[in-house]
Amino acid sequence: MTYFTVCCGYASHYHNTVTVEADTLDAALEKAIEQAGDDPHWRSVDQASQTFVEALAESMDTDPWGDTAIPVPDRFTENGEPPVVTLTGLRPPGGIEVAGGAVRIRFVEGAGTVTTEAADPPAPPGNKPLVTVRRRADGAPDVTVSGGRARVLILDPGDTGPLPAG
Repeated sequence: MTYFTVCCGYASHYHNTVTVEADTLDAALEKAIEQAGDDPHWRSVDQASQTFVEALAESMDTDPWGDTAIPVPDRFTENGEPPVVTLTGLRPPGGIEVAGGAVRIRFVEGAGTVTTEAADPPAPPGNKPLVTVRRRADGAPDVTVSGGRARVLILDPGDTGPLPAG
């Protein structure tokens, strides 16, 4: 039998409600942050998330953050597994399917850009990816993901038709 040292956690939420007077919304928010930070009336509103794994190492009584740390599988992390985006063809009207979360998808062509949102709730907390699809000069897809994590599958990589104008 193998031993593992696992550091688990959960997100805890504290709040402090303050009233401020200001000429603009930005000024009010700046004042509220400053005032709330110095105010002793913070209250816990209990646990705000499910328990998740922060770090782990194989062996007994080992520092799970140290040199022997091993990667935590996505499904056990605070953000969970990233959504899977399946593109049938590189452009609309090809199909777009999302499983396990929500993403924004952007198709970029020299003449314009089309952006859409696709979701299969629930979305993992803290993961709001933007998937950008461009066509390289050789016609192959160029896909980037920013603002989170997503797995992208392209089922018809041979489709070299033009992307739509935005």
